Amino acid sequence: MYFKKSLLTVVCALFLFSCSNSKADSQTAITSSSLAVSKNAIETQNEFVSVSNKLKDSVVNIRTKKTVYVNYYNPIEQFLYGRSEPRTEKKESGSLGSGFIISTDGYVMTNNHVVNGADEIFVKFSDGRELEAKLVGNDPEVDIAILKIQSKETFKPAEFGNSDNISVGQWAIAFGNPLGLNDTMTVGIVSAKGRSSLGIEKIENFIQTDAAINQGNSGGPLVDISGKVIGINTAIYSPSGGSIGIGFAIPANLAVNIKDSIIRTGKVERAFLGTELQDLNPQLVKQFNLSTSNGVLVTNVTEGSPAEKAGLKSGDVITQLNDSRVNSASQLVAQIASLRVGSNISLTYIRDGKTYKANTVLTKRAETPVSQAAAFSGLSLKTLTKQDIQKYGYSASMTGLIVTGVGSNTEAAKIGIQPGMIVRSINRVSVNSVEDFKKVYDSIQKGASMLILIATPNGSQYITLNK
Repeated sequence: MYFKKSLLTVVCALFLFSCSNSKADSQTAITSSSLAVSKNAIETQNEFVSVSNKLKDSVVNIRTKKTVYVNYYNPIEQFLYGRSEPRTEKKESGSLGSGFIISTDGYVMTNNHVVNGADEIFVKFSDGRELEAKLVGNDPEVDIAILKIQSKETFKPAEFGNSDNISVGQWAIAFGNPLGLNDTMTVGIVSAKGRSSLGIEKIENFIQTDAAINQGNSGGPLVDISGKVIGINTAIYSPSGGSIGIGFAIPANLAVNIKDSIIRTGKVERAFLGTELQDLNPQLVKQFNLSTSNGVLVTNVTEGSPAEKAGLKSGDVITQLNDSRVNSASQLVAQIASLRVGSNISLTYIRDGKTYKANTVLTKRAETPVSQAAAFSGLSLKTLTKQDIQKYGYSASMTGLIVTGVGSNTEAAKIGIQPGMIVRSINRVSVNSVEDFKKVYDSIQKGASMLILIATPNGSQYITLNK
C-alpha cells in the first residue's frame, strides 16, 4: 500500500513538472512570437516613415485663381421701371488640389481638372514656400496636366515606378491635400487594376485603391512601399462625397508617356492603331463561336493604319496586346495610349475560330483640322452632317455644330450638355462651321459669359457658359 502511494506521488510530481515545463515552453514560444510580430510591425512602420520622408519635398499643394464675369440684372429696377439694364460683375473663384515634382528644373504633374481654366496657378511646398507656376500642356482625355514652376531653384522630383508590374494586394500610399489638409499621407492596397468603362475620363485604365482619397487629393501621387509613383490620384466613387475606400488613379506609365510628349513638343502625341472596337457580349460570343468573352471585337479598320498593316479585319477579336490580356475596348484604347509613337507591338487575335499573332508599329494619331472639329470651353464641336442628323433624329433643316464630346468636370458637363446636342448660335450669331463659332468665340473676353443656343431632337433652349 505504501509502495502504491509512493509511486502515485512520484507520477504526480513528474506530471506537474512536465506541465510546468510545457507552460514555460509555451510562454517562451508566445514571447518569441510576440517579439517577432512586434519587430515586423516596427519594420513596416519604418518603411512608411521612410516613404513619407522620401516624398515630403516632392509633393505640392496646388492653388488656382480664376476670374469670371457674371451677368445679372437688378430686380428692383425691373419692378419700378419695367426693365433693368444688364450688368456684368467680375468675381474671383479658385480651387485646391495636389501635384508632385517630376524634374529638378521644376516641372509638376497634376490632374487637368485641378488647373483647367485657371488664370493663376500656385504650388506650395511642405516648408510653406509658395511659388507661381504656368501651364505647359494638358491632356483632357486622360486628365493630366504639366506645369512649370517659375523659379530657377533645383527641386527634388518623385521617382516613377513601372505601373505594369503592380499586383493586387500590394501596398498603395496616397499623398495630397485632401479638404485643404496639407501634406496628408494615407495607406491602403491596390484593390484592382485595369478598371475601365467607368465614364470618368475618355481614356481609362485605372488603378483602384482603398487608400483614403478625398476632394483635394486630385493630382497627388499614389506610390508603392519603396516610394515610387505608380499612379496619379484622380477620382473616387462616393455617394457622400467622402472616401469609402474606392479610389482611382491613372497608371504611371500612361502619365509618363503624356508627360514626355508635352515637355518635348508642348502637346500630346497619341499613338494610333487604327481600329474601331466593340465590347463582347454573350450574343456576340455565340455568333462568333468564341470559347470566352475575353477580348474586343474589331468593327472597322482604318485604311493605311498600323492595324491594316498587321492584317486585322472587321470581325477579328483581339485578345492580347504584347503580354497583356485585353478585356474591354476602353482598356485596349488606354493600353495603346500608354505607348509611344513608333512602338513595336504584338497583337493576338481570333479569326474564324483560329488564333493568330501579328506585329505592327504604332503611328502618330492625325490631328483633326480646325475646320472639321475643335474644342471650346469643354465642348468638342464639328460641322453637322447628314449622317449626324439621321443618327440623332433631327429634322433635315437643322443647322449648326454637333457636340462630339464634353470635358469631364467642366461647366458644360455640369449644366447637362451632352454629345449629340447641336450648337446653333453663340451670342446670337448663327454658326454653320467651326470657323464661324471660333470667330465669335475668339472675340469674347476670357471669363465672360457666352449665350449659346443648344438644340436637341425635342427642341431648343438658350444656356450661358463662361469662357
